[in-house]
Amino acid sequence: MAILVLFMMTACKTDDYKGKIVAKVGDEELYSSELLMLSYSTKDSAKVVSNYINEWIEKQALIQAAKNEKSIDQEKIAKKVKQYEDDLYIHELENVRIEQQLDQNVSDADIETYYKAHEDDFQLNDYLVKVLYLKIPLDAPDIENIGAAYKLRKESDLETIDTYAKTYASNFYYDMDSWIYFDDLLKEIPLNDINKDRFILKRSKIRFEENGFYYFLNIVDYKLKNTLSPISFERENIRERILNSRVKTLREKIKEDIIQHAYEAQKIERY
Repeated sequence: MAILVLFMMTACKTDDYKGKIVAKVGDEELYSSELLMLSYSTKDSAKVVSNYINEWIEKQALIQAAKNEKSIDQEKIAKKVKQYEDDLYIHELENVRIEQQLDQNVSDADIETYYKAHEDDFQLNDYLVKVLYLKIPLDAPDIENIGAAYKLRKESDLETIDTYAKTYASNFYYDMDSWIYFDDLLKEIPLNDINKDRFILKRSKIRFEENGFYYFLNIVDYKLKNTLSPISFERENIRERILNSRVKTLREKIKEDIIQHAYEAQKIERY
């Protein structure tokens, strides 16, 4: 950091606006003021500055070589740049208008209608499950109480689990309103050598020890793979689909409205 601060102080004495020239390639110059926006920490500040200067030099060398290459059609490049600029202006205009006009309210009825009309899009490729899952250190107390309660045979069991988990669990999950993919669950639990189909269909309840932890897993409910995914699981996905469809429709309408307005205002003439 001290190196960079000294560097900037020296730069400011040379030119209050641009600072000191730190690199030059042909007629192109890099000033110290352009380095002020770099993101760095104390440990890597000198390295970040050095890398930025090297990248700038290399890029300028390539750009200038390309501009001086007689076999490159400079007019063709200029046309492409102009086309990109025009497309960028149009895209930004559409985005501004979309932000102003887009109806982002997606009702439950909208979601249900879309879901029923596109059921083929929501076929499950894997099992969905509702589970209770606990990961508890081996030295946690009263573990046998959890060994009975995680099976959820009594209404009071869940309260027992919840109270205990807040104090001792390294990880705890239970949400009966939400489905999760079984394979995502396997990323959290080291289950080895199981027959996944049989394990889920039996709504297995297991307890085991691994790497210094007790694991408790209760498959409370499941949805078969190759069946229709529940609407509750797809709700956010459907909402995004509906909004994306609205954006696409609105983008086309905005274009049409702008062009129509130009005709009506007699700003367009054809010869």
